[in-house]
Amino acid sequence: MSEMKLPNQVYRLRQADFGAIPGSPWVYWVSKNVQQIFSSYQSLSEVAEPKQGLATADNMRFLRFWWEIPIQSIDFSCRKQESSHFSHKKWFPCMKGGSFSKWIGNQEYIVNWFENGKEIQNFFGSSGKLASRPQNTEYYFREGITWSLISSKGPGFRIIPPGWIITHKGPGIYFPTTTSISQALAILNSVAISGLLSLISPTMGFEIGQLSLLPWPNLEGSSLDRLSKPSNSSIWLSRWLETKKDASIDFAIPLSWHDGSNEVNIIRQKLMDLEKQINREVYQLFEINQEDQAFIETDLAGGGLVTATENDGLMGADEEETAQPIFINQEDIAGDWLSYAIGIILGRFQPGSPGALGSAIYRRTDFAIGSLPEPSEEEFNELVGDPSQFAYIDEQGGRHVFSRQVEDALRKLALPDGIAVFDPTHPRDLPSLVSKALELMLGQAQAQEVIQQAAGGDLRKFLEKDFFTQHHIKQYRKRPVYWPIQSAKRSYGFVLFHEKIDRNTFYALQQEPYLPTKRRAVQLRLEELGKKALTAQGAARKPIEKEMDELRQLGEELAQFAKDLDAITRGGYEPEADWIDDGVILRMAPLWSVIPLWKSEPKKYWEELAAGKYDWSRIAMHYWPERVKQACKKNKSYAIAHGHEEWFIGN
Repeated sequence: MSEMKLPNQVYRLRQADFGAIPGSPWVYWVSKNVQQIFSSYQSLSEVAEPKQGLATADNMRFLRFWWEIPIQSIDFSCRKQESSHFSHKKWFPCMKGGSFSKWIGNQEYIVNWFENGKEIQNFFGSSGKLASRPQNTEYYFREGITWSLISSKGPGFRIIPPGWIITHKGPGIYFPTTTSISQALAILNSVAISGLLSLISPTMGFEIGQLSLLPWPNLEGSSLDRLSKPSNSSIWLSRWLETKKDASIDFAIPLSWHDGSNEVNIIRQKLMDLEKQINREVYQLFEINQEDQAFIETDLAGGGLVTATENDGLMGADEEETAQPIFINQEDIAGDWLSYAIGIILGRFQPGSPGALGSAIYRRTDFAIGSLPEPSEEEFNELVGDPSQFAYIDEQGGRHVFSRQVEDALRKLALPDGIAVFDPTHPRDLPSLVSKALELMLGQAQAQEVIQQAAGGDLRKFLEKDFFTQHHIKQYRKRPVYWPIQSAKRSYGFVLFHEKIDRNTFYALQQEPYLPTKRRAVQLRLEELGKKALTAQGAARKPIEKEMDELRQLGEELAQFAKDLDAITRGGYEPEADWIDDGVILRMAPLWSVIPLWKSEPKKYWEELAAGKYDWSRIAMHYWPERVKQACKKNKSYAIAHGHEEWFIGN
């Protein structure tokens, strides 16, 4: 056939041309040079091992958010699968996909892998077949790279630090020890790889089989620094952002009150500049010319994605892929400072204690993740600020945001048993203590600015309801760490730090100096006003009668609150230490009647507990022992969970 000029938007290709790209996608508009990348370079599967990980088959039972368990009860030190068998700890960190995030992040989950996952490995379905899939266990705890299987913005490759377990929703790519993880991460996060991946996977799904087919450049003779240095910096910057997130396992301190938004914008701009540098280097590695670079960036990377959804049942559909906000405003920062102050008061955050949550200390060693080196002194200054910007430097080089005097004062405000109260006359009054903590950290003027911005100036009213309903419960994905225990109209109540709750806590609330003291104060005030009312005349009598009426209503509310608390303790709510393994929501479930601002969620789980849905839990064993023992006879995994494998006799 003679050559003829084709009109614009019309392409002529041989059928064999489509076979150049794995899967032979109908991508007729792609240049021959881009097609040949797939045949000219080795595939990712030839230089690395992409692996799918653990599928528990019951995430509600076997997975937790890391904040549901005391951090000291999580084993971050395991480095190979065999070692987990000898760990005395039950919980291990695991990767589980999540929202789009590059370099580092989405480190939210832990998994019950006690005794090498004995419960999971004995979790059989009703058919008698193993329900869980503990696959590729030899790769557990190894350093690698993970990504989000489903995302509208791309896979978002992130480092897997040593000590983490991969899952089927949080898979891993493992390279030989001779390959720099930092360098590999840079290549995977490049726009070139994003564009090439879109040819293999035009939807929002990025499965292992598709990633395995990606072309991989020859790195021999290339300069490691040209990729690893910007990659290292990107990981460090992303880690810095994690230190500002209250719910992050790396949390140190909230963003600067006056300059936080600007700090985030600067970090994001630095990340963009570093990624542009990485993109240029990866284009050179693949020998992609400028014309094809433009094509990849405009037509391939991030474009043409087909809608898909994911939800594995642990969280609601609206929570599975919770994205981070693009813009940070002053209200967000103010809410974070209030949350930080509450955490200090309740003993969760410990400013001035190296390695603790909310330490308000920056250490170079905290940024040495796996094989990634710690930043140099100069790089660290660029990352967190010059030493002169900090209150003091400790003997190990840790840079402290607060002075020793402020750190000591904050420690003295902390409540050892994690019980705070809503009562302006009480020394444990939460709004008063939060206000003091903010003033210590920010000064009086800035503390008032925070309260005004977050709470509209009324800190007490905000903490009694809106802090929980609008901020904390959402931030902690319906697994709150601070529990509001209140009377029906929220006129009186407590805030408890869940890790500190023990078998004596709810008895303590019913004793001096808490509920009985408050009820007696109300009664004494009523008696006092009653005497005044006897002698008051006319208009002077009306405000007295109004206050007396309000106090009578409060007295009735407190009386009912006392009955509700008594019913809870009489009903057997005496949490043992191992109840915490059941997770936040099951431990809250028996308390639904005294959580008026969020009653429906705990009540739903209480009803499901009563129906036998969670008979693997300690709480179910405590309330319904005979039923649970019968379930253990037929379910080996349940019997193991309760420490009585001998109860299992089979179907």
